[in-house]
Amino acid sequence: MPEPGRRQARSALRRQQIIQAALACLAEHGLSQTTMETIQRRSGASNGTIYHFFKGKEQLAAAVYLEGIVDYQSYLVAELERCREARDGVLSVPRSHLRWVHEHFEWARFLFQARHAQFMATSETSMAEQNSAFAGSIARWFARHVEKGSLKRLPPDLYISFLLGPCQEFTRLWVSGWARTPLGTASEAFGEAAWQALRAEEGQTPQGQKLEGKGEE
Repeated sequence: MPEPGRRQARSALRRQQIIQAALACLAEHGLSQTTMETIQRRSGASNGTIYHFFKGKEQLAAAVYLEGIVDYQSYLVAELERCREARDGVLSVPRSHLRWVHEHFEWARFLFQARHAQFMATSETSMAEQNSAFAGSIARWFARHVEKGSLKRLPPDLYISFLLGPCQEFTRLWVSGWARTPLGTASEAFGEAAWQALRAEEGQTPQGQKLEGKGEE
């Protein structure tokens, strides 16, 4: 008889396969033309298995969305945590964002298209919890470098806005086929702009006060 841990791992793998199959179907046919039967055939799961995990197409579509957000945010936080220096970390966020978008194009497009879809209504609590955890991870990393005097002290939500606001708008254009700037060029430009906006000014303490002798006459 399989061990509980092995059964859980198999179950998690099967769930992931269904989510990936659903993503492919949604990208190819759209929500209205995608059926549970289509996803079931694409995933290779039995009818009983797919309904064991998901009650219907809308719940599965919401799971695809949430799984994408978790994958995206986990990747950005992991890349940020690798960075020891403030500038490296700031530059890593736009770079990681656009790299994830490039490597997960269908997922990225779905995330932009489906955020306010009706099927997301039942997932707002899960979304809020996930976004809160993500924002907290970003804020903690920035707090360390604010205390070192490398970054400006700002409200935590402004850091994410500076880091990802321009990237999000560019990504919206890119997944729609309107943007032509190479992603590498865009990530460098956005990263440098964010660094110029967020780096502490020379001669300031972590609290944002001028050092003695550095104030205006």
